[in-house]
Amino acid sequence: MSDHHDADEAAGGEERRSSGTDGEERRSSGTDGEERRSSGTDGDPTRHAARAAVYAALAGALGYPDDVAVAELTADETADGLRGAAETLDGLDDEVEGFVDAFAAVDAEGLRRVYDDLFGVPDGDGYPVVPYEAEYTVGDEVSHKQRRVATVSGLLDAFGLDLSDGFDERHDHVALELELMQVLAGRRAVAADADLDDEASTLREAEATLLSQHLRSFVPAFAAEVRAALADRHGGGADDDALGPAATAYRATVDLAEALVETDVEAHPPGLAVPDDEGGEAP
Repeated sequence: MSDHHDADEAAGGEERRSSGTDGEERRSSGTDGEERRSSGTDGDPTRHAARAAVYAALAGALGYPDDVAVAELTADETADGLRGAAETLDGLDDEVEGFVDAFAAVDAEGLRRVYDDLFGVPDGDGYPVVPYEAEYTVGDEVSHKQRRVATVSGLLDAFGLDLSDGFDERHDHVALELELMQVLAGRRAVAADADLDDEASTLREAEATLLSQHLRSFVPAFAAEVRAALADRHGGGADDDALGPAATAYRATVDLAEALVETDVEAHPPGLAVPDDEGGEAP
């Protein structure tokens, strides 16, 4: 999808094994899902590295499933890393295990068939599931859509993140927004580990913007659309066992994405007010 992250952004200066689609290895530990102070700086680097690991896997799962991406998503190291991240991010155990189990049972061709069925080139009736945030959060007003996409583009520019030449999607594509969260969380791990308070604060505010103005509304709505399309087009209904392996993997992906975003919104430290989409402040 994109190649704008590097090892230092999510490694945090310590060895951690993680999942992810970026080829990194990190080991997450701990069981406390709360924001914690570490070395006098912004939060716990292990927690942020664990968040980065899960966001990386989600971004990979919602990008196009080429052979490289599928190999990373189905690797034993990915499963081990995600399970380690779940130990740190208390409350995501079921969703992480569902994701790991689902991707252990898939193959690349099956994922590509379901991906194309859900998110491929639209037919006369449009996309079965639209993968672009602005379609969910601002309606049909073109100028509002453009501003929403521009906000994400601005965050990419502000943090010096470049997209790969092969990435030709809009900047509000779900995979790109999740990957941006991965990079921000990974950099927070580095900043927390190195006591870089100013940088940590900047990154925390960028996360708050992405969460409150984009992902908090987008991801649950997108997840609901994916579940409905899978039930309608792949015969799942309310019973996941009726879905095929690839469809189950996409169901598990949106379940985990929704749970992680909800956890992140709730976990912002008390000193940081997360603005809502109307310009106010979330509780």
